[in-house]
Amino acid sequence: MIAYHLSLDYTLQPGWLAPFVDGLRTGRAVARACTDCARVSFPPLKTCSCGCNSGTWQTLSGHAEIHTRTTGSDGDFALVRFDGASGLATVRLADMPPGATGGTLAPATSDLPQLILGRERTA
Repeated sequence: MIAYHLSLDYTLQPGWLAPFVDGLRTGRAVARACTDCARVSFPPLKTCSCGCNSGTWQTLSGHAEIHTRTTGSDGDFALVRFDGASGLATVRLADMPPGATGGTLAPATSDLPQLILGRERTA
């Protein structure tokens, strides 16, 4: 066996997920609504559970309810449901008190798109 280090330099394009990815960078929850059954998926699904593969983009409020929460060696995470979406999403929690039951999508903290839930925004 010969060990060989290989370094690759490439850029991944978001493709059909561009509206979703752009939203994550700015803290907007951009979901996909199925044109057949109107199910709203966030994160978006290319093919809806009804089998349809066409949809429209819509912006949600960004608020999510925390269903399950865990703490690991690399931070706090939760399984949440965003208001207006039919599915659950896994998010990183940022500056969330232990008893928090909800939060708001936060902008990415780097150039990479990230699902981060932060404290509730106040108007």
